[in-house]
Amino acid sequence: MASAMPDRDAGPGVRLPPPLVFLAGLGLGFLLQRIAPLAFAAQGQPLPRWLGGLLALGSAALALWAFRTFHRAHTTVRPDRSASTLLTGGPFRFTRNPLYLSLSLLHAGLAFLANALWPALMLVPVLLLIRYHVIAREERHLLGLFGAEYQAYCRRVRRWF
Repeated sequence: MASAMPDRDAGPGVRLPPPLVFLAGLGLGFLLQRIAPLAFAAQGQPLPRWLGGLLALGSAALALWAFRTFHRAHTTVRPDRSASTLLTGGPFRFTRNPLYLSLSLLHAGLAFLANALWPALMLVPVLLLIRYHVIAREERHLLGLFGAEYQAYCRRVRRWF
């Protein structure tokens, strides 16, 4: 019995929009922060703000680089649609998931900027959801589309960093 070729138009089957997952985690974290405040540092300490600013700037730079790479390759950035190209250049040389890494950096950066520990703690369940309900589906899809080429890419480049 021959194995069926993946339907290029079917997409990976991602049902959770990653930006909304991060936004929900951030929102829940700030709600918990309001109910039971936890800070990284004493009020007025500049380190959390500096660190948060650096993380947010790094996030923006990485996202811009990744979006430009998608645009140049004429492939979709949407995780619910099928990829037309296996991206291995730009930030994809260093991480297989630069946009999820960017959203993670932004999430952490906003928590540090607010000197709020709860939003940072909520990043853990967010990352678990992204890893097992988004990335896993994307990886199966890319493996089906690009086979050995994708396997070789996975051996060369780590998932996050």
